[in-house]
Amino acid sequence: MATSKETIEFLRDALALVPEVSFRPMMGEYCVYSAGRVFGLVCDDTLFLKTFPETLALFRDKDTRAYPGSKNTCQVNAEWLEDKERMAEVVLLTLAHIPAPKPKRKRAS
Repeated sequence: MATSKETIEFLRDALALVPEVSFRPMMGEYCVYSAGRVFGLVCDDTLFLKTFPETLALFRDKDTRAYPGSKNTCQVNAEWLEDKERMAEVVLLTLAHIPAPKPKRKRAS
């Protein structure tokens, strides 16, 4: 089941306090970026965040994954979606553990 455009718009609003958020389609679903770093996935109309040992305790549901076989993702707690400040706080904590993207190499002319 593919994620709906309505869900993406709802999540764009829920993540409004996170800098430079963008959603990129990926096989009917979406990767969620902030300043070029993937911090989440949207699968079947559900937002999942990457997890790290330091962030795992924040999640109520530690078993549900973005897709079968995926690792290090957890479904966001429902109340975070209604609290933009808390959502931004959790995402910024997640981003603190994700390295900045490597600069793109220039192509030879």
